[in-house]
Amino acid sequence: MKYFVASLEAFTPNQPILFEQDGVRILLALKDSKVYAIADKCPHLGTSLMKGTYDDGIVTCKSHGAKIDISTGDILEKAHLGFVKMPTKKAKMFEVTITDKKVYVEI
Repeated sequence: MKYFVASLEAFTPNQPILFEQDGVRILLALKDSKVYAIADKCPHLGTSLMKGTYDDGIVTCKSHGAKIDISTGDILEKAHLGFVKMPTKKAKMFEVTITDKKVYVEI
């Protein structure tokens, strides 16, 4: 089902938006003039990604430093504790559509 998130003007560089519907939390962010959406939980241990940082299309989890590309869900740097890298799956992505400058996400 498709849900309205916000107007396109609400999205600014390096400032993600959290959307929640029926218990599903989604982080949406702008990268290269496009809006992308991933699950708001680190694929390593489920920490909220909104609590981490977002810079130039990369979400960094605050718990163990996993770095995730917002446009693909790919892990750019695995979660780690010191020098020990931990298994980290690809982040779950959601489809985003923009109609009349309104951003929608498909859940």
